[in-house]
Amino acid sequence: MPAHPGVLTVATAFLPAAGFWQGDPPTSGGFEAGLAAALARHLGLDRVDVVQVPFGAIVDGKLGGADLALSQLTPTNEREKSLDFTTPYLDSPPGVLARAGVDASDVKTLRELDWVVSRLSTLTPIVDDRIRPTRPPIVVDDRSQALAVLRSGRADALMLDLPVALGLAHTDSRFHVVGQLDGEEDLAAALPSGSPNREILDSAIRALESDGAIDRLVSRWLGKSEDGVPLILTEQ
Repeated sequence: MPAHPGVLTVATAFLPAAGFWQGDPPTSGGFEAGLAAALARHLGLDRVDVVQVPFGAIVDGKLGGADLALSQLTPTNEREKSLDFTTPYLDSPPGVLARAGVDASDVKTLRELDWVVSRLSTLTPIVDDRIRPTRPPIVVDDRSQALAVLRSGRADALMLDLPVALGLAHTDSRFHVVGQLDGEEDLAAALPSGSPNREILDSAIRALESDGAIDRLVSRWLGKSEDGVPLILTEQ
């Protein structure tokens, strides 16, 4: 199965990524780091090697020679033109990450916030079409830049996949999650298009779900599940 015998090579874009890839080195802890290790054990491999690949390259199907990518990826029809995706490993509705001290409980108060959005994010259309902020959002290229804007105080809120938002809030007291929107999004591992390994990885992920390993990783690294986050309705 693997490109290198005995090794699961994993591509990811954001190092460190709070809740997902963190520690010293930043591949030693976090949900996706733990998932990679659990997959390697399940598949009888000796270790995990991690390669950092720009997010834009990953979604274009360029994994830098890795067997798979774990990079908080949401499958979309457009991305499936360049990648194969496994069965999901996390439910991932849209989550609103806000600066500490900023709060919102309904779409009206969300609309009044100052937003930052990323050109590469699948969630930007949700801000544009469902939140419809009063003031135009600040537009940046990627999540790292969006978080920098949020930390600086130039924006109040950022829409992220809920598990990603929970991981950030769990590790950084400057942020908190004010709510989630309804949605059917998921996070999944990505493989090179036409990879022969999809079936075996699907089976491994289902096994880790069944034995509680994924739930344990959520509890340890993300702090809580989506069940503990208020739902904010956006239908008018």
